[in-house]
Amino acid sequence: MNSIVVYSRFQLLQAMRIPMMYVALLFMPSVGMVLFVIPAVGDDPVAATMSTASMCLFAVLTICAAQYAMDISIGRTQPWGTYVRTLPGGPLPRIVSMLVFSTVLVLFSCAPLIVLAGVTTSASVSVDGLVLGFAALLLSVIPFGLFMTAVGYSVTPMAIGPVTSLVPILLAFVGGYFTNPNETEGLLATLTQFLPTRGPAELVWSAVGGYSVHVISMVSFVVWTVVFAAWAYRAYRNDEGKRFA
Repeated sequence: MNSIVVYSRFQLLQAMRIPMMYVALLFMPSVGMVLFVIPAVGDDPVAATMSTASMCLFAVLTICAAQYAMDISIGRTQPWGTYVRTLPGGPLPRIVSMLVFSTVLVLFSCAPLIVLAGVTTSASVSVDGLVLGFAALLLSVIPFGLFMTAVGYSVTPMAIGPVTSLVPILLAFVGGYFTNPNETEGLLATLTQFLPTRGPAELVWSAVGGYSVHVISMVSFVVWTVVFAAWAYRAYRNDEGKRFA
């Protein structure tokens, strides 16, 4: 437990030393909300609520891409990153501390989106729906974080910038974050149920907008989480073997 607290403090202090990176990261979804969502949803309360939830999910994706994939990949090239790997406790305290920091980032990133939706659109959600929606968002950090952890340990640091810029957009698109969640016809609507980004999204949509989740999406959610966990563990061990053998 002490190791987890120390690593969590380290994550927060590191963020305070480079605040502009996280300021841009936190408010980028809000810019997308102003430019694309607010003009499109009009006075439709259901569309406004679901679109806001989708933008919150996109914020989680971008946060995980920057915090896990980019930070891990950059740390692999720096002496400090190598030194941290030699500290007692193993990988568990570091992973838990990153999840704690992810929770803080998600809360700060989604709060402006919710305020914008409440002030400029007809979006509405109950207190229970808001709490459940946040819980589902935090749950989505697990598969997204595991996936980006695997990417961080697998992708060459020289290529991590383009990867972390394009992958969140691609995953959000194929997951249906930029379309009507209630669209159930067509090939894309069917295929999305098998993709890793759909299950977490359906949990959030069901919490805030009365969306009915699909069994296939939930099964895929569990399967992809296990796959990403195994990939992240394998990538971590492979990187450890290369640098500490």
